[in-house]
Amino acid sequence: MTMPESSNPYARPQQPYAPYPYPQAPVAMEMPRGVRTARIGLYVLGGLNVLGGVLMLGVAGSGAAGAGGASAAQLVATGSVGLVLSVVAFVVAAKFRSGGNGVRITGAVVGGLVLLNALLALATGQLTGGPGLAMGALVLVGCLKKEAADWFTRPRS
Repeated sequence: MTMPESSNPYARPQQPYAPYPYPQAPVAMEMPRGVRTARIGLYVLGGLNVLGGVLMLGVAGSGAAGAGGASAAQLVATGSVGLVLSVVAFVVAAKFRSGGNGVRITGAVVGGLVLLNALLALATGQLTGGPGLAMGALVLVGCLKKEAADWFTRPRS
C-alpha cells in the first residue's frame, strides 16, 4: 500500500518556483565620479613615476651625482621602484571598470604609499612632495568612499 505524498514522512519536499517577476540581469551602473577621479589619478601617478624613474636611471647611467649626493646604486634602486610602481598604477587603473574589490584595495594601497612617500619628502624639506601629496590623497579617498565600495562589489554579468 502506498501513502499519498503529503502524508509520506520520507517524501522530499517540493522546491517552490521562483516568484514572478523572474530575476533580471544586473543593471549597468555608471562609474561614480570619485572612482573616475581616482582612476585618472592612478594614470597620472603612473605617468609621473615613469618619467621620474627614467630620469633617475638616466642620471645613474651618465655617472653624474644625484641630488643630495645620492650614489648611482641609490638612483638605480629609486628609479626601478618608480617604474614598478608605475606599472602597478597603470594595471590597477585599467582594471577599474571590470575589477572586483581587490582592485579597489590595491588602488587604495598605491594611493597610501604615494601619500606616505610625499609626506616623508615634505618632512625632510623636499618641496617635490606636493604633487604626490595631492594625487595620493585623491586616489586614497576615491578608493575608500562608500560609492567606490558599491561600484567594485556590484554584480557583474
